[in-house]
Amino acid sequence: MLKSTTPMPRPTKPKLSLLLNMISPARVPLYSALAHHFELEILHGGTESNRPGWRSVEQSLSNAQIKRAWGWQIPRFRKFAGKTFDNQYTHITPGYIWQLLRSRPDAIVTNEMGLRSLIALAYGAAFRKPVWIWWGGTLHTERQAGFVRRALRALFARWARHWISYGWTSTEYLRSIGVPDDRIVEIQNAVDERRFLSPATPAFQITPRPVLLHVGQLIARKGVEPLLHAAAALQQDGLEFSILLVGNGPEKANLERLAADLHLENVHFEPALPPDRMPAVYRSADALIFPTLEDVWGLVANEAMLTGLPVLCSVFAGCAHELFPPENIFNPGNAEEFKSRLRAAVTGQLAPPDRARLKTTPELAHDLIRAIESSLAWPAEIVGDSAVSVSDRT
Repeated sequence: MLKSTTPMPRPTKPKLSLLLNMISPARVPLYSALAHHFELEILHGGTESNRPGWRSVEQSLSNAQIKRAWGWQIPRFRKFAGKTFDNQYTHITPGYIWQLLRSRPDAIVTNEMGLRSLIALAYGAAFRKPVWIWWGGTLHTERQAGFVRRALRALFARWARHWISYGWTSTEYLRSIGVPDDRIVEIQNAVDERRFLSPATPAFQITPRPVLLHVGQLIARKGVEPLLHAAAALQQDGLEFSILLVGNGPEKANLERLAADLHLENVHFEPALPPDRMPAVYRSADALIFPTLEDVWGLVANEAMLTGLPVLCSVFAGCAHELFPPENIFNPGNAEEFKSRLRAAVTGQLAPPDRARLKTTPELAHDLIRAIESSLAWPAEIVGDSAVSVSDRT
């Protein structure tokens, strides 16, 4: 009996596994672009309870395979001076091991330096597949890392050969732990430009103008308390304006009491709205105030810029110096500086948004696809050319 000598058909696309805690709505366009070039499988650990608006996001990624890996979500509340500084979850997801062994990807992208990425690197070493670590931490966000975390970071810096950074501040951190420039592909964080550039009817009609908007969780890390103090000081000086705070969080009741104790007028607390309603929120305001005490990037800044709002941005946001001129950046821990810069926002003296500083989703997708393809052992007619690394740009 003769055996067929017909070769098995070669897959037309490399298989890429993307390992995440959860799927962010902001990254759906970027993931969708990756799915056009790769056979994309997204493995995630589930939706955190403090992000109810993210639960239907999978429906927007019909061109990718999405699977939840088995594991646990453990809530962590960082406290400072009796307040909830941050509300986070630790994902422990051993199910990634089984899923990777089943799917046998040609490359992996994983977005942290913890158990998930250790699993990915072990798989990559065992099967000789490239592993990319997508990293967003900065020198500021990692300033309190203990000995164990620093040792783990050093291990990753030696082991991992492929890195994706959120932007300048994330690249700066990777350099500080010993990652060479030629291993880093520097991109930005991005949102769905189409959504925020499209016209939208304002969600709120608020007077007096101007309306200063804050979007984010009501936790101490977001800097809402110093914002209320600075706003009250300006109102005592006779300036008239409104404050609109959109978001949920464990500190809401405390912040409402603080606003009353400060005799702050024209302050409006509104619950968080789903992503598709956010363009209407931004179009209700005259400026975005982003007083974060710690953020690896700050996508609200991108959103505000796309809708045409000037942004007053904390120096502690990873995006600050990449997206804004010095006059739009301030230290929220310095009460006098905050008051002075907030006065500029109220009186219309902030620099307008410069959208040229924003990289678009197609640009980011292009850089990511080139980078991942360059690390694959696939024929040249299937994969693209070499990656764009930090050293190529400097």
